[in-house]
Amino acid sequence: MMKQLTTTLFLYGVSCLWSIANTSPIGHWLAGEEGLPCFEYVGNLPYRATLAHGDSVKLDPDPWFVLGNYQLTLFAHVSGQYELITGQRAWARMNQGDRKNSGQNDARIECLDDKGNVTAAYPLVGIGSLAADSTKCRRTFGCGFAHYQYQMGKLRVSRRMDVKPSRMPSLTEGQTGEEGELGVSAFLLTVTIKNGSSKPMRLRYTESIRARYETMMQQSKPREWRKVKYTPVIDSQQVEARFAVETDDPLLFLSKDEMSPYEGFPPTLFMEDLAGNGIPCCTGDDLAYAYDLTLRPHEQKDIQLVIGFSMDRPYSNRQQSVNVLRGAKSFAAEWKRMLPQFPQETDAALRREMTWHSYMLEAMATYSDYYHETKIPQGTIYDYDWGQHASARDNFQHALATIYYNPALTRSIIRYMMHRTRENGEILLIEYGNGFAEHTCYQTSDQQLWFLWLLTEYLRVTGDESFLDERVACYPVKDMPRYSIFEYAQRCFSFLRNQIGTGSHGLVRLLNSDWCDAVFYTVAAPYNSVQPQGESHMNTAMALAILPSLGKALGKVSGHEVSGHEVKNVTSPHNIQTNLFVASINQWQQKLLEAYLHDWGNRLFPRRMYFAGRAWGDTQMFLDHLGFTLLMPQLPTQRKQSLYHEMQQRLYQGEKLGAREQEMPELTSSDLEPGSRENGGFWYSLNGPVILGVATFDKAEAKRLLAQMSLANMSACFPRYWSCYWSAADNIESSLMPSEGLPDQTWTYADIPIACAHPHAWMLYCYYKINE
Repeated sequence: MMKQLTTTLFLYGVSCLWSIANTSPIGHWLAGEEGLPCFEYVGNLPYRATLAHGDSVKLDPDPWFVLGNYQLTLFAHVSGQYELITGQRAWARMNQGDRKNSGQNDARIECLDDKGNVTAAYPLVGIGSLAADSTKCRRTFGCGFAHYQYQMGKLRVSRRMDVKPSRMPSLTEGQTGEEGELGVSAFLLTVTIKNGSSKPMRLRYTESIRARYETMMQQSKPREWRKVKYTPVIDSQQVEARFAVETDDPLLFLSKDEMSPYEGFPPTLFMEDLAGNGIPCCTGDDLAYAYDLTLRPHEQKDIQLVIGFSMDRPYSNRQQSVNVLRGAKSFAAEWKRMLPQFPQETDAALRREMTWHSYMLEAMATYSDYYHETKIPQGTIYDYDWGQHASARDNFQHALATIYYNPALTRSIIRYMMHRTRENGEILLIEYGNGFAEHTCYQTSDQQLWFLWLLTEYLRVTGDESFLDERVACYPVKDMPRYSIFEYAQRCFSFLRNQIGTGSHGLVRLLNSDWCDAVFYTVAAPYNSVQPQGESHMNTAMALAILPSLGKALGKVSGHEVSGHEVKNVTSPHNIQTNLFVASINQWQQKLLEAYLHDWGNRLFPRRMYFAGRAWGDTQMFLDHLGFTLLMPQLPTQRKQSLYHEMQQRLYQGEKLGAREQEMPELTSSDLEPGSRENGGFWYSLNGPVILGVATFDKAEAKRLLAQMSLANMSACFPRYWSCYWSAADNIESSLMPSEGLPDQTWTYADIPIACAHPHAWMLYCYYKINE
């Protein structure tokens, strides 16, 4: 094993990282129903923490968890508040709260005397409610559920929200999505009220949700500045709210099925009482039910509500949601069938965390009403704050993990991304509104590489050669030609080689950004002149890590090994195309290899990029490209070991989670401090490839690095931060910052949702691959 890091935590070895004792002020993991992982939150609200110099930590004072399926996203807060989110079209909240990134709902129980007068009232939801007090409410969150158990003397109340998992990620022609295969765009709320006393109790229970639809794209703007305005129209008898739409532009959205950057056809919010005992009591913008109950001594009564939204589609309508959820108690058994259990893993804590990572990917996955496929969003700022399905590379990398346990979801993600690809192989970076995709201000140079990597891994792991023949319409889909996945691979490779191309050093060009878009907004440069000249060592290393494996996978499909640009033993037209493609791949990657090794020379590590008239990473090491360099099959093991040793000295020293992005940060910006984000922060998407690269010559060390990057280790290292336990942002402050262990504190993460697919996808993918 390579030289160990000096951080005390790691001296105990790999197994200890998973089983370290949890004495956290935040909470602890439990084995829930069907043995699935769940987390009990033990702290009080509002959540508060301070840094060493006294500044308050910028995290939401009301921590939250993700419940969801492909049709529904539900943020369940520790306080019992929730955000009911739709992402099939525009990202939006159905119950937008008074502040940005919040929802509004309420639940309360009142004790009545014989005349019906209120003698005691107990709010069950919100920072000021019983749910905020750990001595009066037990709060547990797990795979598809959130459970709140209250005690008020002899009166006990349980509120539980359950989400049913999706069983299929897309519909083929003729399918309607009956019986909730795509998931149900509603959740089941079960309320249990028990009289633990020896006397009868008269009670009134009320449950409500605000009917206020708002897209995340518009939530930060004053209402008068919003392009589209939504007004609830309440039906008190049906207990539902439709939303009237107002805009000054008559061509903004022509029909429900037309592409548009804005949403003109929001879903309908509804509540339905399953037993029919509730009294509708809608007031203002709130949908609500009230229940007057008389409980005999030690008697218990249950209330069940279905709360959700309907898109008036065959796979998303009110009646189907009610039918599917009626009579259920929980969906733990269905979640267990959906999620991998890792029976071969002997470490129980590691096994639990890997199942949790797969749950988070399934809960975040979101079906597209326009493209009719499912993707896994990045989350956090892009999706849950800005309202954008961004970026393309994120969708590809999240799917790497799903190859192993849900290949149907992988195929759907690839088809979805091919719908966002133009005929020439140009992959559009960002989608928002109803299927509308574009690059915005970015001209990226790496999107095709992420697609080719995902396709390569899919073919390698599954051996599913028939998928290459599936045909998918290109962007913008309507009335567009359909190409096979194989043809998309050819076109994307051609775009990479010809449109992006190589620069004067023979390296793949940078354009205005590769993985790292910080160069676009932190370097003062005349982009019209420097953009065509930049070259990316990261793009080049990615190509060299991916293309040989792609060539090998395609060669296996054709049944022939192709060497260089020579094509032999060709019989069918299909084999002719495959072998020509493989020959082209081999020829180009050989040129890239020669250029990369020549540029590296006898230096200790390869540079990062050529940009704005200078070479970046000459003396200070960047991490961005080094994981892919370690993955290059053409690189001798000894040189990989030497490079990794240098990385340990420069990028791992003092770090608790993994390598930071830069040795001594070189980028400058008013909001990009040294040790933060792309200027030296910790990134899952950069450390994941390093783990895979190290595994090519030292699997034991790769497993140690995986344990180091785990949620178990992060919460042990930073036990005061709730953002370290069940999910995380895409980047975390490194040891160069006083806010080490937190998401970027120059942003106000007090009101930015913290749940990102990166930590879950990379932990799971690396685990699967290094244990093959």
